Amino acid sequence: MNFFSSSGFRLILFYLILVAFACSPVWAVEYFINNDGSAHLNSAYLMLELLKGNPSVTEIYAFNSISVPNSGGHWLLVLLLNFFSPFLVTKIIVTLTFAVFVAAVGWLRWQTAGSEGLKTSLLIGAAMGFNFLWFVGFYNFIIGACLFVLTIGLYYVWREKLNSWRVIILALLLLLSYFSHIVSFAILAGSVLFLAFFAPKSNLKKTLALTVLAILPVVPFFLNYRALGIASGSFSPVWRNLESPFSIASWLLQIRTADPFIIISRKTLPFVEADSNLFAIFAPLLWLGAAFFLLTAATWRKSEDHNWKNRIPFVILLVGSILTAMFAPDDFGLANGSILRERILLCGLIFFVPLFRLEASGLLKRLAQGCLVFVIVFQTAALWEFSLQTNREAQDYYSVSAELTGQDSIFPVVLSGDSHRFHSLPTTGMGNYLGIGRNITVWNNYEIGHRLFPIVAKNEADRKFMFDFPSAAVNLSNNFQESLDEKLSKLDSALAANHGKIKILLLWDSNPAVEAVFAKWFETEPFYSHGRVRLFRHK
Repeated sequence: MNFFSSSGFRLILFYLILVAFACSPVWAVEYFINNDGSAHLNSAYLMLELLKGNPSVTEIYAFNSISVPNSGGHWLLVLLLNFFSPFLVTKIIVTLTFAVFVAAVGWLRWQTAGSEGLKTSLLIGAAMGFNFLWFVGFYNFIIGACLFVLTIGLYYVWREKLNSWRVIILALLLLLSYFSHIVSFAILAGSVLFLAFFAPKSNLKKTLALTVLAILPVVPFFLNYRALGIASGSFSPVWRNLESPFSIASWLLQIRTADPFIIISRKTLPFVEADSNLFAIFAPLLWLGAAFFLLTAATWRKSEDHNWKNRIPFVILLVGSILTAMFAPDDFGLANGSILRERILLCGLIFFVPLFRLEASGLLKRLAQGCLVFVIVFQTAALWEFSLQTNREAQDYYSVSAELTGQDSIFPVVLSGDSHRFHSLPTTGMGNYLGIGRNITVWNNYEIGHRLFPIVAKNEADRKFMFDFPSAAVNLSNNFQESLDEKLSKLDSALAANHGKIKILLLWDSNPAVEAVFAKWFETEPFYSHGRVRLFRHK
C-alpha cells in the first residue's frame, strides 16, 4: 500500500481517530492515575535523581543490576520527566503505549497479508489494546508486547533471506525486548525459533543458525538475571485459583480467570451501579472471541487460497498460546513476578492477525467489525467512568501537597476502596507522586523492595518494608474483612521495627481497628484533613 495515496491517507486518518477516541478519557481530566504506573513513575524519578547525584536519594536508593529486564519503560519515563510534569508524563506514556500497540498490530497484518484487512486489524489492535495490563500501568510489558509484534512482522518477511545486517537488527530488537520485559521476550524468542523451523528445507539450517545467533547476545544478561532470581527466593509454579487439580469446577474457574481484558467488573456496566451475573454477556473477551469466530468463518468461505500453508505456524502458535494460558501456572512465586497467563494470552491472540481473509464475505466482515467496535466503545466508556472517578479522588488526595516540606517521609495507607468494580485501585499508588520533584521519601513504592526493577533500597530492612507494606495497604482496601486480625498483626510488627522512618502518616478514609494500631506511634488527631484524606505526625 502507498501510504501517500488517498486510501493510505484515509487509513492513517482512521488510525488517528481510533486512538484519539480510545484515549480521550485520559486527556479529559486533570489527574489520570493508575496504580502500578505511579510506582514506575516514582522509580523513574529516583533513577533520574541518582544520575544527578542527589544526596537525599543516593543515601537510600541504588541502581539494580544492569541485567534486570524490567527496565525499558522506566528509562523512557526518565527521559520524559526531563521535559514534562509527572501527571503529563502519565498521560503521554498511557497514550503512547496504546497507540504503538495498535500500530504494531496493523504493521504485523501488512507484513504478513498485505493491505487487505488493515482496518479490521487496527480495530483488533484497539480492542486488544484495552487490556488491564495497559490499564494498571504495566508499561514495561506493553512496550515489550509492542516489540514482540513488530519483530514478528519483520522476522516473518526476513526469515528466508537473513543476512548479517538483518541479524544485527533482530539482535537489537531482541535485546530491547529483553530489557522491556522477560515474559514478552520469552514469547518473542520462542516464536521466532518456532517460525524458523518453517523456513524452506533448502534454507533451514542457515535460518536456524542465524536466528540463534540473533538471540545469543541476550544469554549473558539472562543468566546473570537468573542468578539474581535464585538468590532472591524460590522459583516454583503456583496455580492461584486451582483448589484441586482433580476438580473440573476448579479447572473451569482457573481457565475463566485468564482474561486480560477486564477493565471493569464483568458483573456491572460503565456508569451503571447495579450488579448482575447477566452482565457477563457484555464481557469484552466474549465479543472479541465472536469477532475472531466471524473472521474465521469469512476466511473459510474464501474459495481459492494458495498460501494457507504459510499460515500454519501462526495457527499452531495461536492455539498453543491459548492452551498455555488456560492451564499454565499463574506465576512462579510473587517475588519473581505475577500475572503470567494473561500476558501469554494477550500476546498469543495477536497470532490471529495474519490468519483471516475477507474477500469472500462482506457481511461476516461487517459483523466482525461491529463486535470489535462494541469492545472499543464499551472499554472507552469504562475508561471514562474510571477517569472521572479517579480525578475526583485525586483532587482530594493531592490537596495534602502544600502541607509537606522537603526532607519529610510519608507512609500512605488506603483503608477502603472498591476493588471489585475496576481492575485498578489508583488511590493505593497516588502517594508515589508526592515524592516526585521534592526530597520527600514516600514509603509506598513496592518496586523498591523487589529485585525485578532497575532501582532498589540499599538497606535490606528498607527493602523488606517496601516489599511487604505497600501490598498490605492494597490488601486492606481489596478485602478488608478477610484475615483482618492477621493483617493488623503484621502491620503492628512492621511498624514496631520501622515507624522511626516515617514522619507523616497519610490515611485515606478511616477504620478504627487500623487506626488503633497507628495510634501507638502517631498522634491521634490529624494536623490536616480534607475530604477523605488525613495527615498525622509521628509522636
